[in-house]
Amino acid sequence: MISPGVIDTGWADKVSNTEGKQIAQQLNEGAIHPDRVADAVVYALNQPADVTVNDIVIHPTRQNW
Repeated sequence: MISPGVIDTGWADKVSNTEGKQIAQQLNEGAIHPDRVADAVVYALNQPADVTVNDIVIHPTRQNW
């Protein structure tokens, strides 16, 4: 299971409500790049056969919720 926090996927640019767009853009300021999530998945998949990574929880350092 992968539990990501705020990831910069471009979603904030697609919000049409003015107030919602502003909130989304502020939230997205601290977002991490999608490559960071991909790196975590690759790390998990590259473990030796006797190691299992069941869960990945990844979020921006500044995300405090």
